[in-house]
Amino acid sequence: MTISKENLAPVPALSGHLGDWNDTLDAEYRDSPEFFDRFGAMVDVPRSRGALTPIEQALIGVAVVGNAASTNWPRLRAYVRAALDLGASRAEVRDVLQLVSIMSIHALSIGAPAVAEVLSERGIRPPSGLSDRQRNLRADFEQKRGYWHKSWDDVLALDPDMFEAYMNFSTVGAQFGSLPVKLRELIYIAIDCVVTHLYVPGVQIHTRAALDAGASVEEILSAIEIATFTGADPYFESMTRIPELFE
Repeated sequence: MTISKENLAPVPALSGHLGDWNDTLDAEYRDSPEFFDRFGAMVDVPRSRGALTPIEQALIGVAVVGNAASTNWPRLRAYVRAALDLGASRAEVRDVLQLVSIMSIHALSIGAPAVAEVLSERGIRPPSGLSDRQRNLRADFEQKRGYWHKSWDDVLALDPDMFEAYMNFSTVGAQFGSLPVKLRELIYIAIDCVVTHLYVPGVQIHTRAALDAGASVEEILSAIEIATFTGADPYFESMTRIPELFE
């Protein structure tokens, strides 16, 4: 008998997570039910807990597979379809994708301190102290973003032009987007926990902001749990990209 989404009792959450069920998945499930059942049980944890709404879970899913550190097009399509089917607007999905576009700024927030350390070794680091412009930029950042972290010190000192451009770019979601503050912070937490990124300062910064916005510990953990599911994406995607392996 062919296994379908309707009678695949052990992994209903996994069927929804993948966005589809097909003959290759049927065959793989029969060959390796332990993997499917146990991974499906992981996928079911945030859904069963219910701390996040189904729409929130789908939108966070869009974020964790649609960013610079982890882009998986089949999974992204599945999460987008799920979000839209659950009632999310196209604007909300767009806003998630725009929100995670700021992720790659960590190239600078990590790179600038490393460069500053080497410049100090060579005795060519810029003089300490901020100019009036830099002080104003820091104050503007703190007012708009609600925090300051030491990783920005060297960015502001070495590259104030990019710092200013990024500050204005990073506030687009808050100024013009449709996502509530709490969900934005949960999305930031999730993408900073993606295994190909793992930006600990961001997790801490945005956990504080999420708590300030009223998030519960359960909501925060649920967002992080959704980020853990990307580990199995290559296996499921290989069923489409390397069909001879599964014939």
